[in-house]
Amino acid sequence: MLPKKHSMIGSRWRRRRSSKPSLSPARFLSSENILRVMIFLGSLGGHCCSSVAIATDPMRTSLIVNVKSLDSLTIANHYASLRGIPDRCIVTLDKVPPGMTCAIDEMRANILLPLLAELDRRGLGSQTDLIAYSADFPTAIRLDSDFAKIPDHHYAFTPVGSLNGLTTLYQLLGDEKVSYISPRSNLYARPDSTLLMQNPFFGGDHDLFERAVTASDAKDFGLAIDIFEELSKRHPAQWPLRLRIAGLQSLAEQKTDALGSISQLLQDGFALRPMFDEDAAFDSIRSDDAFVKLIAEMPGTAPNRLPAIAFSARTSWGQNGLAVNDSAGGPRYLLSTLLAVTRGRGTTLEEAVEILQRAVDADATGEASTFYFSNSSDVRSTTRMPLVPVAAIALRELGHEVIIDQERLPRGQVNLMGAMLGSANYDWPLARNQLRPGAIVENLTSTSGVLHEDNDQTSMVDLLIGGAAGTSGTVTEPYSLQFKFPTPLLYAYYAAGATLAEAFHLSVESPYQLLIVGDPLCRPFGDQHNELFTLEQSPGKTNALELRLRFWRKFDVAAKKLEQIELFFGGQLAATSPPAQSVRINPAGLPSGWHEVTVVAVSRHPLRMKTVQSIYVLIGEESDCPVLTGEFLTSKNDPTETNDRTISPGDSLGSIRARIDSPGAEKVAIEHLGRRIAETDRMNADLEIPLSVTGYGPVRLTPFALRNNAWIPGKSITIDVNTPSATPLGLRE
Repeated sequence: MLPKKHSMIGSRWRRRRSSKPSLSPARFLSSENILRVMIFLGSLGGHCCSSVAIATDPMRTSLIVNVKSLDSLTIANHYASLRGIPDRCIVTLDKVPPGMTCAIDEMRANILLPLLAELDRRGLGSQTDLIAYSADFPTAIRLDSDFAKIPDHHYAFTPVGSLNGLTTLYQLLGDEKVSYISPRSNLYARPDSTLLMQNPFFGGDHDLFERAVTASDAKDFGLAIDIFEELSKRHPAQWPLRLRIAGLQSLAEQKTDALGSISQLLQDGFALRPMFDEDAAFDSIRSDDAFVKLIAEMPGTAPNRLPAIAFSARTSWGQNGLAVNDSAGGPRYLLSTLLAVTRGRGTTLEEAVEILQRAVDADATGEASTFYFSNSSDVRSTTRMPLVPVAAIALRELGHEVIIDQERLPRGQVNLMGAMLGSANYDWPLARNQLRPGAIVENLTSTSGVLHEDNDQTSMVDLLIGGAAGTSGTVTEPYSLQFKFPTPLLYAYYAAGATLAEAFHLSVESPYQLLIVGDPLCRPFGDQHNELFTLEQSPGKTNALELRLRFWRKFDVAAKKLEQIELFFGGQLAATSPPAQSVRINPAGLPSGWHEVTVVAVSRHPLRMKTVQSIYVLIGEESDCPVLTGEFLTSKNDPTETNDRTISPGDSLGSIRARIDSPGAEKVAIEHLGRRIAETDRMNADLEIPLSVTGYGPVRLTPFALRNNAWIPGKSITIDVNTPSATPLGLRE
């Protein structure tokens, strides 16, 4: 049973959710395709940005960093730069349990609760969809204290979970019945379509649904219709209620109303011929000309599984895989993956950075590819075979080649975008396959995700080193249970345009033991559903800032493919509107300084692909803003010699020499990865920042100056700090 409240971790800590943005600005008002935002003031620097279709929204991604790990800081530097993650969306933690395993109580107290509390403090609690962990976090979480509450649990539910799987199921972690281990704990995963008509609700609405079923069985069709109509109004996404209503209206000989309900289902895209062919409730109108005409317009087949849909952490899910109103008590989730594992059986730091770079480069490069499914006699393969034909049909309809083979590995493939394996041991390099950029390759076996200790099965990391953008494996013996692993439809969802994180979570019904490693935002496919645009300042505005969206196609054409426009200010959602050609920011109360404004164009496609553009704007006077310069100072000490990148007092890995100037300021400071790393009560200062504080890679630093009790940000700079053996690349602004 799932909890009735939207609690984060039981009743002790609840996450505050709101349908309104945390900044509480005025909503966008649309007039002649111009959005006037009355809360903003300022002027632009006058530069424009190139247009790049982003895999999904980095503004809704929270990057989590272990500040006591050089690897974690370095991976975070690279990923924030590669994906444009704003500093506001980066959370650093300083009490991460050491080692690659920890107890569930430690994970709650030192990782999950602090990061969720910090997101709420920053106003990101209702914005964040995805938690991306940098390196050096525990991968395997011991669940003994939770399992003590359920002594009679089935032996197949073993007491070890993955960090990302438990993060996804965050709302269930306080449940005394430990429901996060249940076979369908992730209701966002697309279920079998036979579950559509089941009672989707929890709590009072669950009982109300059962009351309607009882009334229907007693042939009190009027009462049943009234109850289902009430539920349908409360839960508009639960379209199967309309199908039930149509059947009851037919049974009650309310032909006009029944045809109206069926017409509505058809108009909304949910009516399928088998729904009506196999239901005797419609016998009374089956020969009616209007009914026959409606049936003729419907698709003739029904999918085995519900189709892929975009993820939202603001959605509560019903037991049939469709959204329910918040009052129904359905659970919410967070997508979650690990970006890298650089300890134990993981990769090197350099390999991890290369893997992320490859994944970013794969965005929007998808084309007709090959997908491979192993159909060997091994139980690791046969467990997932029932849905392989369904996935194969979907992939072929998208124009891809599908190979279903009795071998455990594909061999010599040169256009491979995905491979579903089922083998305890294999030699991936020996198979000599060429993976396409962004490929997903994963394997169903017992311990490929056990990275904290040696075992006799091939590590999942071998697939990442071999060219995959993402993979998965369980962190303990899971037994051969399909619901603990991705279904073969993982590849169909990915090829349809889902991001890597969405594709995995759409296909795993019980993810509590599945370790997912890779770039969650990677999306090779679906770019044809985006509308590209550039973002620039309109010149000559003195009393307001106007940003123009210059779409690559005519606006009236582009607008038909767009659902909405979103505006983010400094990494925080400020407002949304219908498609528009410009955003006007009017003077009123925004903080002074340089700020990043991001505009997101959201596609109407069910997966809501997005195009993201950012530009820096100046609020107030530039003379009030601090100026930062800096350089990397090398060190003779090379931590790679000891293979120990855990930060401790006295480390000497090199440093960054920074100069900050802000005449007339009371204080100056520098921030990195969303936290303050230096502060002084002088207006001008030379500061030396150890690399043990920043890590390597593209180190983005932002200066701040205190004036009249307000911290004013200046322009950020990025200093490229290569690993000690490499030559530093210098300063970028």
